[in-house]
Amino acid sequence: MLKKFIASLLLIVNPQNIELFASNQDEQNLTKLAKAYPTFIKTTSNNKLIFTDNDQMKYSDFIENKTYEEILNNPSLKDQMSMKYIKIDENLNYIPSQNEDAGRIRYEPFFKKMYGSNPKEIKKNLTKIIWLPKSSKKTLLVTTINDVDKKLKAISDELELLPKELKSYVNNPAGATNYRKISNTNRLSAHSFGIAIDINVKNSDYWQWHKKKDNLNYKNKIPLEIVRIFEKHGFIWGGRWYHYDTMHFEYRPELLN
Repeated sequence: MLKKFIASLLLIVNPQNIELFASNQDEQNLTKLAKAYPTFIKTTSNNKLIFTDNDQMKYSDFIENKTYEEILNNPSLKDQMSMKYIKIDENLNYIPSQNEDAGRIRYEPFFKKMYGSNPKEIKKNLTKIIWLPKSSKKTLLVTTINDVDKKLKAISDELELLPKELKSYVNNPAGATNYRKISNTNRLSAHSFGIAIDINVKNSDYWQWHKKKDNLNYKNKIPLEIVRIFEKHGFIWGGRWYHYDTMHFEYRPELLN
């Protein structure tokens, strides 16, 4: 028994097995991407996504030991998938640790491939939806790609059924599509692609409003019943980020598989 135990320990720490484990994880992440966007991704092979038009995209850039800022500003698809998003039903009161920002890392060529590489291309696929048509009647401009417009309509329909005190958090959204860079960065916002929505600002918390940005204290006032509805339809929540943005939701089904 002792010999078997020692052998199993050697198997675990063997560098070849660590490499194999990493490869298995990468393969799982490639599969999640393909499953999340079946209209665009045909298959995966040898560190690549293969799109339905036969274009190919690298998954890993094989650059090791990136800093957090390097991952944010120069990510690969592997970096985009490197952090696990914790859904509300997995852990209701989860508070992310330092720099744990699953979904905040975005490989821009991936989103440009699907939603458009410039404002003109993105605009071709935008449509208007009525947000909370019985109570709010706000018009939002969102993309039709990946049925984001239909998913937001379904979310709106479910939110419409919530009690009045809960609807106050979502009845006056700050907006959806807005082609712009994230403040103080060269990174495009998810809003640029028409896949994000900011709900009522007055009930929200945002890390940039925090006086001590190097030592954030997590804040949130958004009821988790609302978050659960968004997650159900493929939207992640900025309240699951260390750099919290609790008004923010964006369509990222690859992180919810």
